[in-house]
Amino acid sequence: MSGIVSYPDLILMQLPDNGELRHPIETIRESGMKASANVQDLLTLARRGIPTGEIVNLNKLIVEYLSSPEFIKMKSFHHQVSVHSELDDSLMNISGSPVHLSKTIMNLVSNAAESMPDGGTIRITTYNRYLYYKLTAYDHMQEGNYPVFSVSDE
Repeated sequence: MSGIVSYPDLILMQLPDNGELRHPIETIRESGMKASANVQDLLTLARRGIPTGEIVNLNKLIVEYLSSPEFIKMKSFHHQVSVHSELDDSLMNISGSPVHLSKTIMNLVSNAAESMPDGGTIRITTYNRYLYYKLTAYDHMQEGNYPVFSVSDE
């Protein structure tokens, strides 16, 4: 793994800022970093450890996914599907695993695309919502502000 993560940085240091190879090498570096995070995640599960939560901005993860090679590949299979995002600039952060959340975003968007074989629109939205009462079905959902993430197909 270290070669996939480290060598692109060494190559990028020698490339001009506007070189035609810069973008493909940056894509290799980003893919290597994602693969490394996935390996760490699998090791955590194999050791029966608890994954550490980080402060995460869902908007950032959504924007990263929408510019990722995975999204571009999904779009090539579902070219009649358009994706629109409405992301709240003031969205509150959450605590979680960026790897798991990124996979969740990818799976929800892919599932929405697959549910529309004749085309349509996938709408991704984020916003803050105030919960005025404790939800009885959830132990830790107290009254307060929460970020909301939604993926819908139209």
